[in-house]
Amino acid sequence: MSFTQPATGLATPMLIFCGLFFLSAISGIFLKKLRFPYTIGLVIIGMGLGIAAESFDLLAPIRGLSLTHDLIMYVLLPILVFEAAINIKLPALVKELVPVLILAIPGVVLSTVIVGYIVGEFTPITLAGALLFGALISATDPVAVIALFKEVNAPERLSLLMDAESLFNDATAIVMFGIVLSIIQAGTGLTGDAVFASIIEFIRVFFGGIAIGAILGGLMLIPLRLSRGMPFVHFALTTILAFSSFIIADHVFGTSGVMSVIAAGIITRSYGRRAMADFMTLRHLMPFWEFMAFSANSFIFLLLGLSEDFLLRNIEHISSYYSTLLIAIVAVLIARLAVVYLLLPLCNQLPLKEKIDSGSMKVMFWGGLRGVVPVALMLSIPDSIPEKKMIIEMTLGVILFSLLIQGTTIGWVMAKLGISREG
Repeated sequence: MSFTQPATGLATPMLIFCGLFFLSAISGIFLKKLRFPYTIGLVIIGMGLGIAAESFDLLAPIRGLSLTHDLIMYVLLPILVFEAAINIKLPALVKELVPVLILAIPGVVLSTVIVGYIVGEFTPITLAGALLFGALISATDPVAVIALFKEVNAPERLSLLMDAESLFNDATAIVMFGIVLSIIQAGTGLTGDAVFASIIEFIRVFFGGIAIGAILGGLMLIPLRLSRGMPFVHFALTTILAFSSFIIADHVFGTSGVMSVIAAGIITRSYGRRAMADFMTLRHLMPFWEFMAFSANSFIFLLLGLSEDFLLRNIEHISSYYSTLLIAIVAVLIARLAVVYLLLPLCNQLPLKEKIDSGSMKVMFWGGLRGVVPVALMLSIPDSIPEKKMIIEMTLGVILFSLLIQGTTIGWVMAKLGISREG
């Protein structure tokens, strides 16, 4: 009797999936004992895994893994944004909406201009390419910021400001990126008509995403109400809502998927509890989404570490670009400094109930991390852009600095400033 060897099909990818998930879980145990941020630790582990895969044939399949634009935008990001949104208290968000929108809209525009000018002036990159880089790198990343601020136990108001800013400014960054890219491809330059069209496009993308998410979230309340007492159905319905609200807004209507998921998540939190109205669902829904976020974070930061391994593997090649990478990092820090210390003091002049103190400003400056959203944008740059490779290298360099330097020291900065959740 003889047996034929079956085709592996999904067996190898599933084995890799299990191996990476197991590595993430085990890493979580040891990183907690070391009191080292879990997400930052995974980036380092991912980089080490990429280096090891170059030397050991057993790990060779890992070399084929990488973050892609669609994997980030349509698989991982909806989970993390929805989990963040259902934890946002609407009254608290409304109270902080003015500073959040100031940072998320004028802040990203100001940062794009500053980064574009510095990089265009002091590096070989043209002003157009520098502005494209400035647009994709200017938004603080919701994945990195939300995950880290949970780990360092940041105060509730500071977490809300940073979380909401990092979620909202994503729409601005994507629109700015699209505008600069279209101008470069058209070769028309920046004109008055282009500025007006950009403002209209931003309004459509930003508020269109909110409208789509609100409609989908409202419609989902009907099956949530009909399935009272069925917690697993509620888990399925909220999962469907998270993915569909992002994909329909982004892929179908060309609006902001992030804003759509935020709107859907806030409606689920504000009105879904009344619709579901049973103890078992309310008790298990949040832990379910925390697990979903843990899973998505694990793969995002491991794969981000594997992506950053590109810099290490090409270290001889990029040695001549060290000065350019350093200028890019400095430009991003200067832009963040300008956004926080120019716009927030202006915001404090408004008749708001609670001002933003200097200690919070310091944390908001240093905690403006960059992560996977810039990766998704840089991967969407067409090959026809001659400076694409240099923009990718600068993006990865800034992200690496952001996560390994800023991410590992933000807890120390908060401790020095005497800022904690209890405080």
